[in-house]
Amino acid sequence: MASEPPRFRVIGRSTPKVDAVAKVTGRAQFGADVRLPRMLTAKVLHSPHAHALIRSIDTGKARALHGVAAVITGRDLANITPGVEGPRGTVSPEHYYMSKEVMARDKVLFQGHPVAAVAAVSADVAEEALELVQVEYDVLDHVLDPVEAMKPGAPLLHDDLDTQGPDGGPPLSRNVAEHLVFGRGDVERGFAEADVVVERSFTTQVVHQGYIEPDAEAAQVDTDGSVEVWANTQAPYAVRDALSVLLDTPSSKIKVTPTEVGGAFGGKETVRVSALCAALSREAGLPVRMALTREEVLRATGPGTATASRVKVGVRRDGIITAIEANIVYDAGAFPGAPLRSALRRVFSHYHTPNLKIDAYDVVTNKPHVAAYRAPGATPTAFALESVVDEAGERLGLEPLEFRLQNVSRAGDPMPDGVLLPSVNLADMLEQVKRHPCWTTPLSGPNQGRGIALGMWTMPGGTTSCHVTVSGDGSVTLVLGTVDLSATRTSLAMVAAEALNIDYDDIRVVIADTDTGSYCDGSSGDRVTYLTSKAVHEATRDLLDKLKGLVAKELGVPQQEIVFDGKGFRVEAAPEKQITLAEAARRSLRSGGALVGYGSVSESPDRVAIAPNAAAHVADVEVDPETGKVDVIGYTTFQDVGRSINPPQVEGQMQGGATQGIGWALSEEYDFDEAGGLRNASLLDYRIPTMLDVPRIGANVVEIPSDDHPYGIRAVGQVPIVPPAGAIANAIYSAVGVRMRELPMKPESVFWALKAARDR
Repeated sequence: MASEPPRFRVIGRSTPKVDAVAKVTGRAQFGADVRLPRMLTAKVLHSPHAHALIRSIDTGKARALHGVAAVITGRDLANITPGVEGPRGTVSPEHYYMSKEVMARDKVLFQGHPVAAVAAVSADVAEEALELVQVEYDVLDHVLDPVEAMKPGAPLLHDDLDTQGPDGGPPLSRNVAEHLVFGRGDVERGFAEADVVVERSFTTQVVHQGYIEPDAEAAQVDTDGSVEVWANTQAPYAVRDALSVLLDTPSSKIKVTPTEVGGAFGGKETVRVSALCAALSREAGLPVRMALTREEVLRATGPGTATASRVKVGVRRDGIITAIEANIVYDAGAFPGAPLRSALRRVFSHYHTPNLKIDAYDVVTNKPHVAAYRAPGATPTAFALESVVDEAGERLGLEPLEFRLQNVSRAGDPMPDGVLLPSVNLADMLEQVKRHPCWTTPLSGPNQGRGIALGMWTMPGGTTSCHVTVSGDGSVTLVLGTVDLSATRTSLAMVAAEALNIDYDDIRVVIADTDTGSYCDGSSGDRVTYLTSKAVHEATRDLLDKLKGLVAKELGVPQQEIVFDGKGFRVEAAPEKQITLAEAARRSLRSGGALVGYGSVSESPDRVAIAPNAAAHVADVEVDPETGKVDVIGYTTFQDVGRSINPPQVEGQMQGGATQGIGWALSEEYDFDEAGGLRNASLLDYRIPTMLDVPRIGANVVEIPSDDHPYGIRAVGQVPIVPPAGAIANAIYSAVGVRMRELPMKPESVFWALKAARDR
C-alpha cells in the first residue's frame, strides 16, 4: 500500500502552468507563426496512387510560373545507402527508409506520398505550380491488409527488404521487416495443465493521434551552407541528425529551434516537413515555411499501427493462468518500424505465467508509415489480451477483478524479454478498485454493463541533459533541451525549486535550440518528467556544490561546514557568517566567472525495467440493442504515478489518455477504399470523440514512490491509453453478452455481432 508521502515545499501543490498566459493570449510561437524576411510558402504534391512506379517528373512549367522560387523532387535530397559512411557516420536503415518517406524516389508507396514540392511567394501561386508538375506513373498492385502482405505472391513494396526469421530460420515474406519472438517455459505443457483454454482472433485499424496543430515548420539555408530550422517537433536533436543525412550536411552546421507544439502524442518525433523546407530554401536562397492542411496530416503523416492478432490463454480451475500464447501482426505502413517491441514488453507483463510464447511481425503495407502514438502499439495489444483474459475467467465463473488480482505480475516477475520488474503495483491498483464506488455500486438499467482492464508501462530510457544558472538577483534559470509537450516546463521548474529550496516563482525555464542546449533524446515515451527531473536534480546539486565552494573561500571555512537554506549560505557552527544566494551569484562573477550546474542522465531499458507504472480502468456502458450504439456512461481510472508533482497536470494526463482510448475503442479508424485511398481525411469524417461522447472521467491518483528516483517520481502520460479498449469491450459483453473482436466497436459492428448472437 502507499506510504505516507513526505512533505514537500513545492512538489504536490497545484501550480499554474508557466506557459498558460502566453498561449491564451496568442504570444506563444507555434510553427505556423514563424515569420522571416522574404519568407516563401511551400506546398507538396502528393501521390494519388497507393503503389506505383514513377516513370518521369516534369517540373519545367512549374519552375517557369511567375512567383515560383524553387521546385524539388527526390533527386534534390541526398541519395543515401545503408551501411555507407556519411557526415553522421554509417547510414542506418532507419535513415535510409526515412529519406524515401520524406520524398518518393523511384516509386510511391502510399496515397499521399510526397512526390514534389514547390516554394513560391504565396500559397495560391504554390498551389497553381503544383498543378503544373507533370508526373507519369505505372500503377502497381497494392496491399493494405498486413496478413495478406505476408503471403506468397503479395505485392512487394521494397526490393531490398529481405528479413530472416529469428535464429537463422527460414526466410519470410519480403514484406516482413522483423519477426520478433519472446518466450519462456513450455506453452504446450501449460495448456495441457489448463482446465479452460480460450483462443480468439482480433483485428484493429489504423488510427491517428489527432493532435490539434497540423505540422508546420520553416527553414533557412545560408550561403555558407549552414541550416536553421524552426520545427514543431518532439525531438530537435533527432531532427538535426536526420537533416544531416538528408541534406548531406554536417550536423554542426544545422541548428534546430523547437517551437511550441500543439499536441503530438508521438506523431511528431521524426523529420518530415522541415527536410522539404530546407531543400527548397537551399535552392531558392530564401527562408521557406510549410504548413500542412488537416487532410494532408491524415493522409501523409504517421498514424498509429493497425494489428491482426491471435491470443490464447490457459487457466486452471483454481484460477491460475498456466500459459499465454500470442501471434500478432503489426502494420507498419509503407516503411519498417511498427512498435511491436515496445507494446509486447509492457502488455504481456500484465500477468504472471510460467509459460509464454509470443510471435510478432513488423509488416509493410501501402499505407502511411506509422508513428508512435502514446504507449505505441499497446492499446490494440491490450484489447486482445484483456478480452481473452476476461473470457477465460468468466468461463470458470471467476469474478473478473479477483481473477486478475490472483494473476497480475508483481515485483520480481519477468517481462517477456526476461527483464525482471523491480516494482509494479498492479495488485495495489486492483485493491483500490475493489473498494471504490465505481466497482461496488450496482448498475441500474437494462443493457448496461461494467468492464475492467489493466495497463502497465515502463520508461523507455534514453539520455537527457540540462544546466542551471543563478542570477545576481537570486533567481535561477533552468535550460532544457527537452521540448515541452504537456506542461513539463511547469513540473520541472517545480522540481528545481524543490531541489534548491527556493520559491517556484524564482525559477525561469528556457527550452534551448540544438546549438545552445545540452543533448537530449526526444520528448516521448514518458521520459521527460521522469528522466529530466533526475537531470535537474543532478544539475542543482552540482550548482549548489560549486556555490558552497565559492562561499567557503569567501568565509574562510571548509566547504563541508557550509549550509544552504534556500535564501543563502551560512556556516553551520557560526550562523552569523552568511551570504545570500544573490550575493554568492554576484561574487562568482568576480572570482572566476559565473557558475553553472550541469546534469546529465542516461538509462537503458535493456538493463532494467525503469519505474513501472500501473493502471486499472473501469468502464460502464449502455448498449442500444436496436442500433448497436455504445454510450460510455461512467469511466474511472486508477494509476500509480509514484509522486504527483502537479496534481491538475497528472489528472489531466490520465483523463486525456482515457479519452483518446475511448475514441480508439468506439469510433476512430482510417477508412481506405479499394484503390488504397483514404475516404475520411477530415475531422468531419474521422470520428474523434467530442465532449458529448465522453463522460466525466474519474482520476484516482495513487502515489507509491519509485525507489530509483530521488523524489519517487514515476511516469504518467503513456499508460492511460492502454486499458480503455479492453475495459469497454468487457463492459459491452457484460451489458449484452457479445464479445467484440474488432476495433473500433462502432454501432454497425456491435449491431451485427448482436444479430449473429441472436441467430445462433
